[in-house]
Amino acid sequence: MKLNLQKNNPIIIKNNLASRYNEHWQITNDGVMGGLSHSKIVGYTEEIVYSGKISIENNGGFTSVFTSIEKLAKQLQYVSIRILGDGNLYQLRVRTQVMGYELAYKTSLNTEANVEQHLRFKLSDFEASFRGRQINQAPPLVAEVITHVGILISSKQPLNFVLALHSIEFS
Repeated sequence: MKLNLQKNNPIIIKNNLASRYNEHWQITNDGVMGGLSHSKIVGYTEEIVYSGKISIENNGGFTSVFTSIEKLAKQLQYVSIRILGDGNLYQLRVRTQVMGYELAYKTSLNTEANVEQHLRFKLSDFEASFRGRQINQAPPLVAEVITHVGILISSKQPLNFVLALHSIEFS
């Protein structure tokens, strides 16, 4: 399953048999906890650009963006991402439903400034977390429970960021 990022239809989720368009990206800034960070996402012809400013005022320090995805096939084991980074550290995150609870799984996304990167991650290597805390007893991540995919950036220092997403593909 591949997510192609395009203007007017920011994500096209392709599965061998069907396509669907999803224009909905949900941003969550640290304002949910009193912070002052802000971000936005803008679609262009061949990419989506996620940008903003991390503020550490009022216990802030993070922002994230997610989109829902169709149910994935059980046998998928990898996620690949093509990005143009800014040198900041991000997290590639997925949300799941595990035993009736929403749980996030994450992996580090080290970007290089102004360098297009093609990165591939094994789903079973993602770490479970809930509100910033690692969940050691969580089951390994499997594709069929993934409901959302997104990016999170956090910092203990104020910083500006910009990340261009070209594609996300599950295989």
